[in-house]
Amino acid sequence: MRLKTQITALLFVLLGLVTACNTFKDEITPDSYTEVPKQLDGKWQLKTVSRNGTDITEVMDFSQFRLTMNKDNTYTIENYLPFLVKKNGTWKTDDITYPFFLTFQEEGSTREARTEITYPIVKGKRHITLTISPGCSSNSYIYSFEKVEE
Repeated sequence: MRLKTQITALLFVLLGLVTACNTFKDEITPDSYTEVPKQLDGKWQLKTVSRNGTDITEVMDFSQFRLTMNKDNTYTIENYLPFLVKKNGTWKTDDITYPFFLTFQEEGSTREARTEITYPIVKGKRHITLTISPGCSSNSYIYSFEKVEE
């Protein structure tokens, strides 16, 4: 008789545990989440450069190159290095929430220069990574920029 009472009590405890889990359901549905638009505006410092998969960051001092992308979609370049464009101009993305391409257009030019973009967080800091082929198409460069906090 005592065994029946213990088994019955155990069943009630298990039933209570199983049904209690429903009280912790998240009331926010995944459809209500929204992705925040990527903020590409700001001053970006070149941190790393790789050419055809080889890190060449230590070969030259790339740290002085700056790309400033303003909120009004204009950009400026400081301490020029081989890049998609040589002069200041305007920039845009294909999508502000999920950007896959970044396009630059120099002042006074009708030609646009388009590059792939990624937007990772590296060591807790936002980066943008651009894949470019300036000059020779057989060379592919990956420029990784870190946002400069002002």
